[in-house]
Amino acid sequence: MSDPVPTPEQAAILAAGSGPVRIDAGAGTGKTWTLVAKIAALVEAGTAPERILGITFTNKAAGELAGRVRAAVSSLVDTGIEVDIHTYHGFAARVLREFGPFIGVERDARVITPTFARQLLIESVSETPGLDDLNLTYLPAVLDPLTALAQSMSDNLVDPTVFLSGTPADDVERRRAQLASVVAEYRLEKGRLGVLDYGDLIARAHELVTTRPEVRDRVAERYDVVLLDEYQDTDPAQRHLLQQLFGDGRTVIAVGDPDQTIYEWRGASIENFEAFPTHFPTIDGDPAPTLPLSLNRRSGQLVLDVANAVRAEVGAGTRTPLAAPPGTSSGTVSVAYH
Repeated sequence: MSDPVPTPEQAAILAAGSGPVRIDAGAGTGKTWTLVAKIAALVEAGTAPERILGITFTNKAAGELAGRVRAAVSSLVDTGIEVDIHTYHGFAARVLREFGPFIGVERDARVITPTFARQLLIESVSETPGLDDLNLTYLPAVLDPLTALAQSMSDNLVDPTVFLSGTPADDVERRRAQLASVVAEYRLEKGRLGVLDYGDLIARAHELVTTRPEVRDRVAERYDVVLLDEYQDTDPAQRHLLQQLFGDGRTVIAVGDPDQTIYEWRGASIENFEAFPTHFPTIDGDPAPTLPLSLNRRSGQLVLDVANAVRAEVGAGTRTPLAAPPGTSSGTVSVAYH
């Protein structure tokens, strides 16, 4: 590779042996270069590329990572042999395409658009009796919370029927139960049509690997190494799916920056990154180690001093402070809050 000489922190990651590890990667610290270099080092050491799974957050990021990995290992492997790289949802969709019929998900099941999902929710409202506490005179006012609730239940692997047993204690519980009954009808309608929404991909893949151990084992045994990019933006369902498959002490490398969690509004849980060492323990049951990436090549030291001061003020001071390359001048920093 023609990239710069690794920093001591990057060298430690490249030299890390088997087993799970969390990489606490600050902004501008060469996270993607480190991932690519780690994959190249694994391949050079004898790991077959097809036995390495890389998962990242967006299609664009997956394409860029795949391209960089392809260039890095091209001289080490035969043409056409590649590392398996997907988005989190793309990986789940692949598992469902291959094994979904075990749980009633056909291989050609269509993933519906948000617009179609809202239309199905409208139809589910009309098919659900007893919605006395919901104001249906202005449907968008009901659809927005219904859409959010359906997504949240998928992100957290919650069955809406859990809210339908027993007698509601007050108006809030009664309204919640009625919303949940619409979501339950929505799920039945998707099943009748043989379609999935975006949140179903992870939830149904999790159902598959938890109810069919032979499928779980078959998928898990394909990979010797799993790299999880942007792990700070994963939601509980994604984490549980990955735990079921790879949480047995194998080499899982989770890279993330809790300061850059941007999808909490969409269900991301910062707990996933914070608790990775216990969610993915070593083969002996010990917490997975954490390795830092803190040398920022993107900003001067003064900017980083301000950033570190803000992080410390908001409670992130236990992380390794970001630093500029040696020789970068610093200045006096004070941070005031009003």
